Amino acid sequence: MNKTLGDSFHFERAGLRLKNRAVLAPLTHNMSGAGGDPGQAELDWLARCARGGFGLLIAAATQVQPGGRCWAGQPALMTDAQQQAFTALADSARQAGALAVVQLHHGGMRALPELNDGAPVGPCALAPGGRYPLGVKGLSEEEILTLIDAFVSAAERAHDAGLHGVELHAAHHFLLCNFLNPLHNRRTDRWGGSLANRARILVEIVRGIRARLPRGFLVGVRLSPESYAHIQGIELAHQLAVARLLADEGIDYLHFSMGDSFKAVAGDPDGGALLEAVRVGLAGRVPLMVAGKISDADSAERALAGGADLVAVGTAALGNPDWMERVSRGLPLHAAPFTAAHLTEVGFTPSALDYLAGMGVLAPRDAA
Repeated sequence: MNKTLGDSFHFERAGLRLKNRAVLAPLTHNMSGAGGDPGQAELDWLARCARGGFGLLIAAATQVQPGGRCWAGQPALMTDAQQQAFTALADSARQAGALAVVQLHHGGMRALPELNDGAPVGPCALAPGGRYPLGVKGLSEEEILTLIDAFVSAAERAHDAGLHGVELHAAHHFLLCNFLNPLHNRRTDRWGGSLANRARILVEIVRGIRARLPRGFLVGVRLSPESYAHIQGIELAHQLAVARLLADEGIDYLHFSMGDSFKAVAGDPDGGALLEAVRVGLAGRVPLMVAGKISDADSAERALAGGADLVAVGTAALGNPDWMERVSRGLPLHAAPFTAAHLTEVGFTPSALDYLAGMGVLAPRDAA
C-alpha cells in the first residue's frame, strides 16, 4: 500500500493513532533555564508547531540526571516544576489533535564539563587530553543502575505530565550511543563485549518503563545508523541488530537519525541506498521514523515511498512551525537559512538565535 504524508498512522501495540505521518523532530533551541526548567518561549513554540499540523511532536533532548547536560539552555525532567511545564506541552498537543512525546537524554562523553560538576562519564575511563580535557569517568555498576532508574523515573514524570510517550536518545555519541559503540565501550562485564551486552543498558531502560507504565504509553528509540561526525565505531549492521533487539522488546517505533535520508550506505562500493538497507534490515518488525533532509512535501513523500512509516522534520520546521499545514495546502515554505527577524517572529529568543547561528541555520548577515 502506498503511504502518503496525510495518511493517519496507527501505533498498533499502544493503541494510539496519529492524524498524519509528519513528526516534529527533536530540535535543540537553547530556550530552557539554567536549571533545566522549560522556558515559556519554548513551550509556546512547541504549541505553535502543534497548531501547525504535525501529527506527533518530539520535545528536544531532555536531561534525566545531573551531570549529563550538553547545552546551556537544555530542558530537564527531574523536578515537579519541570514536570508541570511538560503538562503544558501535553495540553497544547491535545488541543491541536496531536500526540506529544519527550526525548530523554544523557550527554555521556559529550556532556560539557562547564555545565556539569566535573568530567563527563562514559562506559569506560579515558585519560585527560584532546577532546576530553578532564578525561572521561567510567561508570560503575551501581552508577549504571542509578542511570537506568533516572531514565525510567523521567518517563514516569512524562506520563504523569500527560505526555503520550518518550523517545530514548541513543544516537549522536551521547551516553546510550557510547555504550553501543565498541570503540568506546571496552567493558568486560555484563554491560560490554557482545552486542547484546552493549545494548543491555538500553534494553533495561525499555523494560523498566514497560514495567512501571501502561502499555498505551509510547516508547521510541533514536539511533544513528552509521558513525556520526568525527566519531567512529558505529556500523550499520550492528545498529540494525540493536534495532531488532529493541523490536523484540516491544518498542513502538525506531527513529533513525540519517543525516541525509537519501544518502548511500557509507563505504558501499555499489552505492546502495541507506534507507533501503534500513528498511530491509528491519523487515517490518517495528515502525520506522527517519530524519535527515526532510524539507518539503516531495522529500517527505520520497522517504515514505522508500520505506519510512513516519518522517521527522528538523531544520525546515524551525522557520515553518506550520510546516504540515503549508505543505498540505500547497503553500510556499520559508527556506533555510532563515533571517533572525523571521525566527524571532515565529517565537525564538535571543539565546536561541545565538545557538542557531552556530548551527548554520541563520542567514549569513544575521549570523555575523
